[in-house]
Amino acid sequence: MRIRIVTFTLNLPADDYIRHATTIAPAFRSWPGLLAKWWLADPTTGTYGGVCVFATGAHADQSRDTAEFRGMYTNPGLMEVNVREYDVLDAPTAITAPIWREAG
Repeated sequence: MRIRIVTFTLNLPADDYIRHATTIAPAFRSWPGLLAKWWLADPTTGTYGGVCVFATGAHADQSRDTAEFRGMYTNPGLMEVNVREYDVLDAPTAITAPIWREAG
C-alpha cells in the first residue's frame, strides 16, 4: 500500500473551498487502486488537504496523471501545495488498521 498526504493553504474562503472539494470528490472514485481519501481541515492554521490510501505504489503513480492531481498545482485558490508519499509497513499496520486488513 501507498499513502499520500497533501497539504496546502487557501487563497479563497474556506466555504468556497469546501464547495469546490464536494464538487470534485466524485471524480476520485474513478482512480484505479484508490482505497480511500480523507479530506482534511485545520481552520486554526489555515491548513487543508487530504490523505489518499492506494492499493499499490503503481496506483499512486498512475493517479499523478489525472486532472484532479495536476489541478492542485494550477488552482489559484491553493497555495503552498505539499505532497508526500510513504510506503506502508505491512506487519504493524496489519495489527492496527482495519482498512489494511480488508484491502490486503
